[in-house]
Amino acid sequence: MKRVWLRVALAAGAGLASLVVCFGGVLAIILLFIASIQFGWIGSSLDPIYFWLGVGAALMFAGTGLSLPARALGAKWDHVTNTALLSGLGLCAFVFFGFVSLLNPFVGMPLALMAMVATPLIGSLFAIREDYHYTVPPVRATMIAAVAIYGASLLAALLAIWLVGGGEGWLYALLVPGIVASTSWVVVPGIVAALRPG
Repeated sequence: MKRVWLRVALAAGAGLASLVVCFGGVLAIILLFIASIQFGWIGSSLDPIYFWLGVGAALMFAGTGLSLPARALGAKWDHVTNTALLSGLGLCAFVFFGFVSLLNPFVGMPLALMAMVATPLIGSLFAIREDYHYTVPPVRATMIAAVAIYGASLLAALLAIWLVGGGEGWLYALLVPGIVASTSWVVVPGIVAALRPG
């Protein structure tokens, strides 16, 4: 029993570390983009070569972070790479729909939250795949947890938008559902670690 709790704590901690590393990489790319924009007579403060080097480094940093939960769940080397690639697609979808939500929050936000919750779900389930088969308890429990977290994040989004009422703080209100959805990065690997066989 003690070994199971240690495995759960390790997987949840790896999920939290992955969240911090990935969103640090996304923030670095956004800051690099802002630094490379032409500001009229001021010009760009960043050479394009440094921009692309910085983006490449941030992507490698985020990719390494996406592999942490898979390693904590005991995935083999080929599964770690495949899991990081699949999770990377989910993270890219989150970033894309995050930008869409700035233009139209009622379309982009539900899709961005779905991508945020789906990223650790796909990554954790793919990490424990053995010979292309899954055992039922981890899949069922993680799907229920992911749907519950996604529903809670949608409810938080509606509540935050209603409380702000279209005022100046609506951009900050968009952070609340993102925080709720980001709990899936800790909860889902912990559930998979608790219920995986062996």
